[in-house]
Amino acid sequence: MLRLPIVLMLIGVLLAGCGSASDKGPATFVAKASDQLSIVQWTEDGDGVLTGTYQVVSASSKSDGPATESSNASIRGRVSKGALNLTVDGLTTVTGTLSGDTLTLSVPQTDGGVRTVTYSRSTIASYNRAVEALAARVATERAQRAQAAADASAAAALAGDEQALAESIGNVPALTSAVKSAAGGLKAAVGKVQSALKAQRAALAAVKSADCIDVFTRIADEGTAYADLMTAEADFETATTDLASAEQDLQTEITSIQASAQSVQAKGGTVPDLSSTTDAAGVLRQSGTTTKATATVQSLTTSAEQIDTAANDLASRAC
Repeated sequence: MLRLPIVLMLIGVLLAGCGSASDKGPATFVAKASDQLSIVQWTEDGDGVLTGTYQVVSASSKSDGPATESSNASIRGRVSKGALNLTVDGLTTVTGTLSGDTLTLSVPQTDGGVRTVTYSRSTIASYNRAVEALAARVATERAQRAQAAADASAAAALAGDEQALAESIGNVPALTSAVKSAAGGLKAAVGKVQSALKAQRAALAAVKSADCIDVFTRIADEGTAYADLMTAEADFETATTDLASAEQDLQTEITSIQASAQSVQAKGGTVPDLSSTTDAAGVLRQSGTTTKATATVQSLTTSAEQIDTAANDLASRAC
């Protein structure tokens, strides 16, 4: 739709005011376009001199959506035998004709051309209704654009949530495998402690049955077995830490997936298959042997310390 330049709008307002001195009240002319309205009101003295004002209301595009803008100016000029010569705000000169209820203006353009604009005699009430209709249309378009932007933002956010959820689910198998591996390491560490204790008990038996000449060799063997058990116990502590860390990583991922799935579902998105998460939760329940294993190793370590004390006591009284 063609937009009227500000100079043109001003001219339209001025010309609309042309009329005879016998007219009652100011002459009123209005020009209407799909995105612009202008009104000109003027009074004329007996010598054909026009004095008045104009207002322009237009719809414009802003970065945050369509909006309405308005401007006002003063006009002064002369009408003689239907010919007009007007000055807008004392700067721009516009010419035109006034014939009955029709005002036609020739408006200079910034590119050097001239544009013809036609105004029709009207009323302030009619102009106000047109302004209200334009403002309502702009408000509707602005709301529609804002809603479209909000919808696009929500869609982008949902797509991001769906992608993040899919990536989290993709991490589950590796994390589950890590828990299983750490649980296996814990079991192996307990086995090492048990084997070391068995060797230490055998060494204690050897100390008890040793001749005087062999007792110090046997006590050395017991000491080596005890040291091996302490090393196995340290390995167990490392395995315990590794399992706890793997379990925490998996549990954190499961919790995140559950929250993300609820969010995606609430937004109307697509939730992938969560069976791997359910399986992983089962692995966590099965791997929860840390407490029991720790109690077992602590008991074995206590036995090892008692054996070491008994062996050293025997050696001190051997010969």
